[in-house]
Amino acid sequence: MAAAREAFARADAAGETVSMNQVARSAGVGVATLYRHFPSRDELALAVYRSKLDEVTARVRERTRGRSAHASLRAWIAEFAASTLATRGMMDTLRAAGRSATPFASPAADAVTEVVAGYLADGVADRSMRDGLDAMDVTVAICALLGTTGPDDSGERAGRLLGLFTDSPAAGTG
Repeated sequence: MAAAREAFARADAAGETVSMNQVARSAGVGVATLYRHFPSRDELALAVYRSKLDEVTARVRERTRGRSAHASLRAWIAEFAASTLATRGMMDTLRAAGRSATPFASPAADAVTEVVAGYLADGVADRSMRDGLDAMDVTVAICALLGTTGPDDSGERAGRLLGLFTDSPAAGTG
C-alpha cells in the first residue's frame, strides 16, 4: 500500500496515470502478486483512496477530541475537501463516481458516507445535530460542492460553498 500511495502521489504531481507494473516495481513484487491482492487498477486506486480517507478521519478525530460532533464534522469536511482538492486522483475518483450510472452507489462514496454516518450518530448523541439527517444526503452535498471545482481550479469556490453548507442552521438542533 505504501508503494501504491507513493506511485499515485508521484503520478498526481506529474499529471500522469499509474500503471500496475509501476506499482509492482515500486513495491518490489511481481505484477501477478499485485493483481492477486488488487484485481484491477481501480481496486488499487480505491484502496489508496480509502487509506487517505482513513488517515484524514483519524487526524481530525484526534484534533477535535472533546469538541461537539458538529464541530468535528465541520473540521473533517474542511480537511477532506482540502485533501481531495490537493490530490488529482482523489478528485478523479469522486468525479468518476458522479459520472457513473448510479452516481453515489460507488465504493468511494460508500466510504465517505460511512465516515459521515459516524459523525451524524455522534451529533445526535451529543445533541449538536438533529436526528434524521441522512448520511448519503450529506455525502451527495459534499461531493456535489467539491464537483464545482474544475481540473485547473484552486477550489476556493468549493471551499466557500462547503463553508455555507456546514454553517447551515438546518444541521444543528438550534
